Amino acid sequence: MSNETNVSNTEKQAKHLEDLSKRYRPALSRYFGKRAFQQADVEDLVQEVLVRLAVRGDGSDIEKPEAYLMRTATNVWRDFLRKKRTHAQDFHDEFIEDQHSSAENGPDSVLTGEESVGAIISALNDLPPRTRQIFVLCRIEGLRHKRIAHRLGLSVSAIEKHMIKAIAHLSGQLKK
Repeated sequence: MSNETNVSNTEKQAKHLEDLSKRYRPALSRYFGKRAFQQADVEDLVQEVLVRLAVRGDGSDIEKPEAYLMRTATNVWRDFLRKKRTHAQDFHDEFIEDQHSSAENGPDSVLTGEESVGAIISALNDLPPRTRQIFVLCRIEGLRHKRIAHRLGLSVSAIEKHMIKAIAHLSGQLKK
């Protein structure tokens, strides 16, 4: 007997939920459609209201069902906005495979990159201090030869000679 009663209640609840959906889905879709940015959110919000109504029971004790429905929809909308704000959903990016690391950015390439940087630093440290300073000011800091010459009290020609020396040294060291 209890098995038949459970099946009967389940069928009754399913029918009730279907009736609620047919009756109120268009109004709820319009309500959320005016507020939500994405159609998928509208459908989720409508579904949430219908679930809350179904959990409430058959609704026979509700005096003004439309007012109750709109109050429930408003509460669902507020909950949605609160969750969106606290979870910072607008600041999350979609995972796109092409924009994330692959085998090219794996441990081997990171190690190779670190070794290359180490070799460059070592080669820079082998330069005489004045030549290294001029190279760093020109290539790292982005200063022009004339500005470096003025800053260091040298001629532009001297700056160019130091740069030629630094580039030749770095090229020779990094080819090894």
